[in-house]
Amino acid sequence: MPKIVDPVQRREAIADAVFAIVLKQGFAKVSLRAIAEEAGLAIGSIRHYFTTAEGIVRFALETLVARIGARLEDRLASLLPQLDAGSLSGDAAKEATVDLLAELLPLDEVRRQESVVWLAFEETARTDPALADVFETSVRGSRQLMVRTLESMSRREVLRRDLDIDLEVDALAALVDGLTLRATLHPEVVPPERAREVLSAHLEGLRG
Repeated sequence: MPKIVDPVQRREAIADAVFAIVLKQGFAKVSLRAIAEEAGLAIGSIRHYFTTAEGIVRFALETLVARIGARLEDRLASLLPQLDAGSLSGDAAKEATVDLLAELLPLDEVRRQESVVWLAFEETARTDPALADVFETSVRGSRQLMVRTLESMSRREVLRRDLDIDLEVDALAALVDGLTLRATLHPEVVPPERAREVLSAHLEGLRG
């Protein structure tokens, strides 16, 4: 009886192979042959799902975005109803928000690897228009996440009344990006616990 292959799992495995190559060798080493070797598949098997290496790279980037986004949405689905219902104290609301945004920081090995891969993709997208739209959508999505969170906290009067929410959203996004960059490339300077501490201190400064 022929083996039944789950196409979703196979495509995910191919994306994971791309991530592994980027982590071990850098983005320049990504090719159909390298992906096939890393995934333990024949090139013909990969071509059944993707016709070009560029198509695989785009799918891998979309997969990374989707995985991170799913974790954020899970946390957001829990946090926003509690904020809107007023069931969290100011301290609890702030800590829950730190936990939410910390999903974007390299605080454990999974997120560190994701950050390494993300930065490699971002550098490639700088000169590759075929990937630019994925990054733009992701950046807009993460900004909207911060808008929803800060606006909900503001409605609950967790934040200072004089805050310009739109300005604070961009400041927070810049902080998260900067912490991600530093903690990924220079973990000896900004270790995970320090990155979370800085994020927590920033949000504390926004409280009423």
